[in-house]
Amino acid sequence: MIFLLLLVLSIFVLTLTIEASNDTWSLSSLGFAAWGLAPWLYIAIITSLVTHKPKLIAILIVTAIAGFLGVGVMIDTLYIHLDAQGALAFIFIPLWQLVFFVFASPLLLLFKRTHS
Repeated sequence: MIFLLLLVLSIFVLTLTIEASNDTWSLSSLGFAAWGLAPWLYIAIITSLVTHKPKLIAILIVTAIAGFLGVGVMIDTLYIHLDAQGALAFIFIPLWQLVFFVFASPLLLLFKRTHS
C-alpha cells in the first residue's frame, strides 16, 4: 500500500515538475524532477527496512500528509496563485520534505531496534 502511495506521489511530482519547466527533456528539468523525487526514494528505502505493520501504517500516514501537502502547494503555485517566486516551491518543498523524513527516520529505526 505504501509503495502504491509513493508511486502516485512520484507521478504527481514528476508531472508537475515537467509541466513547470516547459522543456521536457532538458538537463535542468530532469535535474529538478530527480530532486522532486528524492524524498520519495528515501521513503521507499526506509520502508524496505521496516517490517513491523504498525510502523508501516505510521509511515503511510506521515507520507500521505507530507506528500499531499507538497503536491497541493505545487498545484497552488503552478495554477492558482501565479507568482515569479513560485518556482522556488519546486526547490524548497522537496528540501523540507527530505529534511523532515531524514530527521524522523532515525527515531523510527531506533524504536525498531529496541522494541522489535
